[in-house]
Amino acid sequence: MNARVLTVVLVCVAPAGLAAQKLQFNAGANFVFGDYKETAEALHYQGGGVGFWGGLSKGKLSADASFAGLSYKPVDAGSGFEEFKTTQIDARLRYYIASGISGEVGFTRRKMDPEFAAQSAAAGRVGLRASYLLGPGASLAVRGNYLAGGKFSGGGEAAFGLEVGLGLSVGATNGRWRITADYEFQRFNRTTQAGGVESKVPLQQALARVGAALGF
Repeated sequence: MNARVLTVVLVCVAPAGLAAQKLQFNAGANFVFGDYKETAEALHYQGGGVGFWGGLSKGKLSADASFAGLSYKPVDAGSGFEEFKTTQIDARLRYYIASGISGEVGFTRRKMDPEFAAQSAAAGRVGLRASYLLGPGASLAVRGNYLAGGKFSGGGEAAFGLEVGLGLSVGATNGRWRITADYEFQRFNRTTQAGGVESKVPLQQALARVGAALGF
């Protein structure tokens, strides 16, 4: 499972399920705050930026895609490590199962600039998303995904990758406008091989997003 395969799924499968009910479109923008870590204590960065996203839903099917651009600086200014920028693209396709639970597939891709200042990463995702109404115009979403087939700019592989997320939305009961907040955590248990010796070199990133969205 990789980003190209899942892109084909998003393009080819989604239209088949968008045939019967009213099509809804949502789009939003947000401020993004990030925390990124690799193996060594000094490889700890924090930063911020902006993001954009859009989504479609019809019947039991929904899909969304998002973009975030951040600038990271080392937490330890005296570490000697350089600042870098990152762009992240995410896509998700969901099918509603029952009781607020949806199955979810998609991909995530994170690219660093300069390229080897930190690890660029890409992976497919598969998991579940649960959505609950908290009251008029307010909803909560919780998601968990297995990150499959991780690829990294510095090589290596990750037999296990995990993503968890929590989102809160408050706004008009007709969905025309909303204030949104979202937290996402990704971790790859990455390993590399050198001279026949396996080394554990995990990496993780946490993103917090606060913004607004419009519905049509």
